[in-house]
Amino acid sequence: MEMLFVAVFAAYVVGFIFCAILSRSKKVLYFIIPALCISLCANTCIELYENRPQVKYSGHGFDYMNGYSSTDFTDYTVYAKNSKLVTLKHEPPFVIENEKDMPVLDGAEACYPLYSSFAKAVYKDIDKIEKSSLKEEKYTETNGKIVSFTNTIYGFDRLVNKENLDSKCDMFFGARPSEDQLSLAKENEVEVEITPIGREAFVFFVEEDNPVDNLTSDELRKIYHGDIVNWKELGGKDESIVAFQRPENSGSQTMMQYFMKDVSLKEPKQYETVDAMEGVINIVAQYSNEDGAIGYTFRYFLEGLHQEKGVKMLSVDGVYPTIESIEDGSYPLTVPLCLVTRKNDKNPNVQKMKEFILSDDGQYIIHETGYGKLN
Repeated sequence: MEMLFVAVFAAYVVGFIFCAILSRSKKVLYFIIPALCISLCANTCIELYENRPQVKYSGHGFDYMNGYSSTDFTDYTVYAKNSKLVTLKHEPPFVIENEKDMPVLDGAEACYPLYSSFAKAVYKDIDKIEKSSLKEEKYTETNGKIVSFTNTIYGFDRLVNKENLDSKCDMFFGARPSEDQLSLAKENEVEVEITPIGREAFVFFVEEDNPVDNLTSDELRKIYHGDIVNWKELGGKDESIVAFQRPENSGSQTMMQYFMKDVSLKEPKQYETVDAMEGVINIVAQYSNEDGAIGYTFRYFLEGLHQEKGVKMLSVDGVYPTIESIEDGSYPLTVPLCLVTRKNDKNPNVQKMKEFILSDDGQYIIHETGYGKLN
């Protein structure tokens, strides 16, 4: 709509200029000048509207999966026609045939293609089961009956919260849980078991035209503590560093807190917005491609799901995050991809699924999806 508005005024201006040239009449200028002013005003208003904080810093807008995802997962569902899920080239060692015996899966956004592939390989007729569940409103919030998807925060809550058993999940896939999440499990008297199932890279990224290609771990900590504030201190341009963070208890923010060790994070960039229930609230600003920006995430989220445009990943301590450097551990910020379950879960298939994921078949799916496999 905005672009149409601009196009109309642009055509208006061009038309009158063309007529003025042909007629050589100065009277036409009386129409051109107001048209130019209106056009300039319209463009200014559109620019301000599209760059307001609620749009500029809201991340990817969470347009998909009922508000939980910033990624179009259409081709990653277990019932997708044009499936991008990794499949085995042979029959799996075991198959769970009874729908009631299938552990409910949930996890971080970047893990959805992975655990969907696990379910597709082992759960019999899971495509039909999940497609049928789309008709039931109670599964709308979790985007599925068995292969469900919410996000890191709510998904972990579904694993350890004993109050709403109808909405629970049995296996959670994501980064290592935060201290707050582990405290939540303890409060609910749920003992969790954290199993590394693969390898992932925690990565930092900047604008693709930023001349800086490598930072040391110490330099990164100084940036996010607030000791280094200009890129020229690091051999880059003479411009301020805009260091974006992530929301509390998200997988990447939890990893960032582990990375900082005893060094405190400076106050994150925030913006104000209005919530219908809470009034004016402060929200952590998501990465925006502005001059001097730097952000962090996990490699698969950036490269596998192509979540940021016009950026480049940085080497850390002289090592670039490739699958090879992740699997051999030479990339310094290699982190475990984790499976979190309830200890002593009564469903025996939880343990069987865990064994499958750690087997050669499971590791093949992990590697082909885009993560590093375990040695």
